[in-house]
Order: sequence, then C-alpha cells, then structure tokens
Amino acid sequence: MSKRYRCAVAALVVSTIGLTTASFSWWPGAHGAPADAINSGALIIDGTELAGPYRLDVVDDQVLLNDQAIMELPPQAPPAPLDLETRHGVIQSALEQYAMLRPDTSRELAANATVTEIRRSNLVESANAKGDDLIEIQFKNQEYPDVLELTVERREPLGPDGRQQILVNHRKMIENFLRADCLVILVDGIVLATEPGTAQDRLDRIRAATAAGLTVDQLKAELRTSIGDSLVATLLAERVAEAGGKAVRP
Repeated sequence: MSKRYRCAVAALVVSTIGLTTASFSWWPGAHGAPADAINSGALIIDGTELAGPYRLDVVDDQVLLNDQAIMELPPQAPPAPLDLETRHGVIQSALEQYAMLRPDTSRELAANATVTEIRRSNLVESANAKGDDLIEIQFKNQEYPDVLELTVERREPLGPDGRQQILVNHRKMIENFLRADCLVILVDGIVLATEPGTAQDRLDRIRAATAAGLTVDQLKAELRTSIGDSLVATLLAERVAEAGGKAVRP
C-alpha cells in the first residue's frame, strides 16, 4: 500500500509548507550529476515527471532538487481563520476543541465531545474514538481514513531551527524513498511513496494511463489503481488534464 505524508505534523502542513508549481523545463536529468546523486526511484512533482539522478539539499527555507527549489516554507504570518469546508479546517478545529475541553474534563469525555463535533461536518462520513487520544475520521470520497492524534499542546510559532528541521526531515524522507526505489509523488503539499522496488512499474502504469486518451474520471480510476491513494490520484489527474494529457511523460 502506498504511504501518504503531510509535510509537517498533525495535518497542519497545508498552511506551513508549499510546493512550487513552476515549469520544470530547466530539468537537467542525468547530465553533470554529482557523484553522490541518487540513481534509483522516480519522482513526479505537480504532475511533471523528473528523471534522475537526484540530489536534494536544504538551503535557507527551501528544499532543493538538483539546485532548484521544490519545497519551501512561506514567511510566517498570523493564522488564517479556519475554513470548516476543508479537511484541514475540520481537523484543526477538532484539535483546538480538544485542547480547550481537556483541562476541565477527562480524556474520554473530551475525545467523545470532539468526535461529536467532527461528525457535524458535511465532509465527514464517520468519526470514531480509538482509545482516549486517537480519532479515526473517514472523509467522504476518500479511500482511507485519517487518524488524528489528540493533544493539549498549543502550537507555538516555529523558530528558525524548527523551520529548518521540517525541511531537513522531508529531504531525508524523500531521499530514503528514492534509495528504496519508490515512486515519489509531490502534489499540493502531499508526499506519497509507493512500495519499495516499484518505481519503474508504477511509473510505466501512470505513463500508459495518461497517454490513453481517458476522461478525467477514467484517469482518476486508473491512477488510483496505480498508486493506491484516491486523493493523490485525483490531484494528479487534474494536473494531467490541465496540461492536455502531457504532464507525465517519459
């Protein structure tokens, strides 16, 4: 099964990390690759396939791939109002409610009250407490549930070292996936990796699907089978459709 990772902890990454969406016409491929470059795995960023070898570095507030930015931390700003019509808004609202209730009530009661609040969202199919500190949320039209770890800790603004560590952790994560010969997909703040040793097979299946002249819905279904994640399949299919079916190519 593929693994999906948000770009920071507790589903808060969407407001913290942004992926670049610039053209990758600069991509040098194998020409002049350094000796320590990674020669395994495959990489798709925002619907564009990038050929190896790969070298990742962290410089300032950016992750660089072969000296070009692929992930960055935007300048810190006051938190925006929560949009409860989004998955992120529902999850963050639940965390804030639990943190507010917990000092004056038991963990069980605070968790159950939080589950009740989550279930009121039109985006949620089901929500259930898993013990006193975990909630499983099944959003509508998503194949896999999200597991929310409850905490009473209040988020403090990240300092320079903390911001840098987020990027270092993600650089290492992507490097490890590539070295394990995974297909790595970065799209809309999500990092997804297929099983080790499957990069070429999954990439070939995605190439075939995008070249088959399918409708967007058919393409979503094919990509979901290829990568095992409905959300990423939807986002990737949309990128391919925007590019006229030519975004993922050999």
